[in-house]
Amino acid sequence: MAKSTMRAAAEERHDAGSAGEAGSRTGRAARGRTRRAPGEHSALGEKLIGTVPARIMRPRIIFIACLAALVAFGLLMVYSSSSVEALSEYGSSTYFLTAQLKNLLVALAAAAVALAVSMSVTRSALMWGAWAFFTALLAAVLVVGEESGGATRWIVIAGFQFQPSELEKPVVILTAAMIMNEFYGEHAIDGQGFIVRMAIALGVPILLLILEPDFGTCIIIVGTVFLMCVLAGISGRLVGSALLIIAVVGIAAIVAEPYRIARFMTMLDPWQDAYGDGYQATLAIMAFASGGLFGRGIGNSTMKYNYLPEAHNDYILAIIGEEVGFVGTLIFFAVVAGLVYSGFKIAEQAPTTQGKMIAYGCSTMICLQYLINIMGIVGVTPMTGKPLPFISYGGSALIGAFILAALVMRVSLESNPKTVYDARRAGMRVVAEDGEAAADGFAASPVPRGIEGSTAGVPHPRSARRHEGFTVVDGMGVVTPDDRSARRGDADARPRRATRPPRSAQTRLPGQTGELDRRGSYERVRLGSDPADRLRSRGVQTRYDGAGGTRSGGRGRGRGEDHGR
Repeated sequence: MAKSTMRAAAEERHDAGSAGEAGSRTGRAARGRTRRAPGEHSALGEKLIGTVPARIMRPRIIFIACLAALVAFGLLMVYSSSSVEALSEYGSSTYFLTAQLKNLLVALAAAAVALAVSMSVTRSALMWGAWAFFTALLAAVLVVGEESGGATRWIVIAGFQFQPSELEKPVVILTAAMIMNEFYGEHAIDGQGFIVRMAIALGVPILLLILEPDFGTCIIIVGTVFLMCVLAGISGRLVGSALLIIAVVGIAAIVAEPYRIARFMTMLDPWQDAYGDGYQATLAIMAFASGGLFGRGIGNSTMKYNYLPEAHNDYILAIIGEEVGFVGTLIFFAVVAGLVYSGFKIAEQAPTTQGKMIAYGCSTMICLQYLINIMGIVGVTPMTGKPLPFISYGGSALIGAFILAALVMRVSLESNPKTVYDARRAGMRVVAEDGEAAADGFAASPVPRGIEGSTAGVPHPRSARRHEGFTVVDGMGVVTPDDRSARRGDADARPRRATRPPRSAQTRLPGQTGELDRRGSYERVRLGSDPADRLRSRGVQTRYDGAGGTRSGGRGRGRGEDHGR
């Protein structure tokens, strides 16, 4: 008795818990909040992530994460390296940080425009129009440009000062990728046409950059396009010829300008003129050395106190090394490497030659800018004055870097093309999302998740009892609906089996009336033990009565007659 009472109490508690859980689920559904299963995406996540293969989404996510980390770290270091100078010269320690935030907004707007442009536009004649426009801006710099630091690189349009060379970089990459796609991908031009078009697309901007002069940008553009040609499959003879031409032009450019010779000598021994040409180089080395293994801490640099010129611009890496140390600098380099590596992986997944070349070119250009700045600060190569992408202060450099990143993302977005088969597969669904009307005009039905919005229509659950007109016949007789109810466990149903009709009743023909027909059974047909009997019959089924005699339907013969024949 006690056990039965305890069992009943446990069952009541279980029923109460189940009712409470069902009530909580109903309440969450009514409030519009449902708990997603592990690995299930939201509606926005299903649109942006769920339909993209992992091989395409993985490098895209890494690229975005590394880019966001670099931009955030760049804002932090711009404020840390410029706060002292900004306070002493402008009366506000956040002067350069505020200006960099404004530059960031403009850069994001430019990146959004570049991201919205389809790759098909860059394959049309409009690409040559864009190339001509930005090349004309380079030529305008030589006429109406503003000089700063011995170079004329800036132009003012509508009160906004910028460097056209930073915008020329992505334009040259897009033009070179279009030409490579025409030659290697579409085979629309021959080798001579390829060389002539590449010479025009690359030679004219390089000549204008040398006249500014901006030798660092020339190195970046030439190195990027050269690597693009190598990855596209250019012949070894052309590679050797291009290397020879680049070496000759580079040596001639260094010898032609005295300040370039001085930078080259400073690279060899910066301490030879520590208070002259080697001043910035020696202070940068001292900043790295004073940072030690883990650095002085963010904001605790001493070189930014009017010791190191351009601490928030070209030489910001020296402040980074001083404040975060050797370990922090390595982590910073690892994030940069992750950005470039994911860019190359996006290039590998691109379905077209043009997409591959654009992603390769943009990733290579970002990498070269980092390498040239880093090696110049540590004294491996002459300093060219190129800033760190996404880190150094400056509007034009930040805008150009964000356009390069946006082009890589554009290639990634077009690496998962939607075909007519994808559209058909998208339309072939069994269920819809919660609250969403199903296809073919069926409204969403008020049923649990997983059935709602079924394209099969509104579900109709089966009734507890079948129609009375259906019967099931077994070998012993007729099974009535009451029998089936008993088998299902209905409490009020009593098992009742129909009485097997007598053998004489089973022998009645279908046209005869009687209990056999009223019960809906059927008449058994004995075909005999010999297969030959069935093969010899001619359109008439022979039946046996209870006494062993035969019944014939008319034209056929009996069993004896059949055997006799």
